[in-house]
Amino acid sequence: MRISLPRHVLLVVILVSVLGNILLGGFIAVSQKNTPTNNSKDSPTSLPYLSPRIFSENPNDVIINFIDLRNQLREYTKKIPEQLGIYFEYLPSGTSIGINEKEEFELASLLKVPIAMAAIDQIQSGKINASTLLTLNKSHLDPYYGELWQEGPGYKLTLEKAIEIMLTKSDNTAAGGISDALPTGSTEKIFDLLDIPKVQKGAALVVTPKNYSSILRSLYLSSILQVSDSNDLLYTLTRTDFHDRIANGIPQTVKVAHKIGIHTEPDMTKSIFTDCGIIYVPKRPYILCVMVESDEAKALQYMADISRIIYTYVTSTNTTK
Repeated sequence: MRISLPRHVLLVVILVSVLGNILLGGFIAVSQKNTPTNNSKDSPTSLPYLSPRIFSENPNDVIINFIDLRNQLREYTKKIPEQLGIYFEYLPSGTSIGINEKEEFELASLLKVPIAMAAIDQIQSGKINASTLLTLNKSHLDPYYGELWQEGPGYKLTLEKAIEIMLTKSDNTAAGGISDALPTGSTEKIFDLLDIPKVQKGAALVVTPKNYSSILRSLYLSSILQVSDSNDLLYTLTRTDFHDRIANGIPQTVKVAHKIGIHTEPDMTKSIFTDCGIIYVPKRPYILCVMVESDEAKALQYMADISRIIYTYVTSTNTTK
């Protein structure tokens, strides 16, 4: 059944329809203008319930598939007879890969990073000063690692300089002088804040690759120290003298903030080599911690190979599939 409308009524309907479309089009245009898109310059604060990662300059640069890398690491490590632990964490997304990442290894000189953090924490709280002079005594002198011991008892240096020497040279004498200058429990506080068990086996402290990564992550996120201090400490770690471990698998143009550790039993029956750090691949930084019980030549080769495998994967993967 066909319904015909009077001419004047039909004109009114057409006019209303046209005006409605104009208004709706304007509303859509305004809505689209005010709605953030992937290409918008909206800051995360305008959408507080969303992860800041989705506002990255190029979200497609974030790798989401690490299955092939996991398989490559497993294939490589299954040929290694020695005790070995690896923890890798891709910082843009938090994706991680672990191989024996909960195995315990002697902490050794890896302890020097929390010692530095404890000293800086005391400086931030105003309890000590970066320019405070430390005086070395006979108990601080340790010829096992570093050269500061050669200065002899009575030698003075600032706390700031001692921290630099301790981290870049892995100097045991500097570490002893700093530790004695801190209030009791200062280093333990860092472990407690990061919920890292401070486990002692015999005369040695032990840690797992995964647990140690919390120390590096806290610096990267500046979750304990102030922003400038976290940045300065990581910068100091890029100036270490040791380039024959995880840094050996990385081009020299890429910054690596890392700390090594070596533990050898008095009877020379057991040696532990460790290296943990942040590799600053542009837009794709990651944490890598490798710990191995082996002779030095094999340990250094394992670390370099593992680091190279990971670096190659991270830098050559160009899609998010």
